[in-house]
Amino acid sequence: MKQSARLAVILVNWNGTDDTLNCLESIRSSTYQDYLVIVVDNGSCAEQLERLQQSNSDFVLLETGENLGYTGGNNKGIEYALDYGVDYVLLLNNDTYIAPDTLKNIVLATDFDKQIGILSPKILFHPARSLIWSAGIDFDRRFLTGSLTGYKTEDKGQFDQARDVVCVTGCAMLIRSKVIREVGLLSDEYFAVCEDFDYCLKVGSAGYRIVYEPSASIWHIESASSGGHEAPQYVYYQTRNYFVFHNRWAQGVAQLFLSQGYFLGWSAKRCFSFVLRGKWKTSLGILFGIRDAMMGRLGRRDYAILAKKKR
Repeated sequence: MKQSARLAVILVNWNGTDDTLNCLESIRSSTYQDYLVIVVDNGSCAEQLERLQQSNSDFVLLETGENLGYTGGNNKGIEYALDYGVDYVLLLNNDTYIAPDTLKNIVLATDFDKQIGILSPKILFHPARSLIWSAGIDFDRRFLTGSLTGYKTEDKGQFDQARDVVCVTGCAMLIRSKVIREVGLLSDEYFAVCEDFDYCLKVGSAGYRIVYEPSASIWHIESASSGGHEAPQYVYYQTRNYFVFHNRWAQGVAQLFLSQGYFLGWSAKRCFSFVLRGKWKTSLGILFGIRDAMMGRLGRRDYAILAKKKR
């Protein structure tokens, strides 16, 4: 293991060892070498964990013994990275591949301006690498909602200018260590989904810039780690956490009613759509999410009826 590094790359693994190993292979091809990789295993099954243990030669493996979610898993890695003394922490989904110059370009871009607190690269689909997954986030300050900029559009260079944004996705998020020490860790109350929006607003409120940097690229297998963006448990966290997010960031009662009313209407339409398509478990995920948000049930919430069937 390296004795020093400027950058820590954190991957959270939860029964996705194939994706994690592929991601590690792409990281090894980086032209930038001043980095440390931290893999946080979030309570994977014995077989998956053993494969990581056997390959553990050039990364730090932290074993949580339980599923702490995106927030808890990354927080474990962040704490290790800060103790190690890095300047930057890159939260990177394990179901991604990075270009050889990605690490170099994100570090150089962030070094350029000390007011940059968070930076995110251009994210493309995999294997359809000509399609954009995210070129930052389009954030609506009225309704406190966000969507992936350029989602599923062909990359023709239309998003090749760096720019300041309100939020970026946690799929690939470089954070300055100084900022983490000032603002704190990710909020474990979210567990997964919306924690990236929440953290970006915290960092922006502290006076730092949030930047989209297209000179760096990664490729993302959409929602492989969560079972897909229509997976019942994922939709549950998405629904519940948006209401939690609104409660935290609405500027007054009027905006709270506006944002939650808008999202409630959108959720109702979405729920009806899932019912029509026979995805009744996903519809339940929406209903459970609304209920738990109203009752203040935060953090990890496992519902057997929402879980994927074991093969």
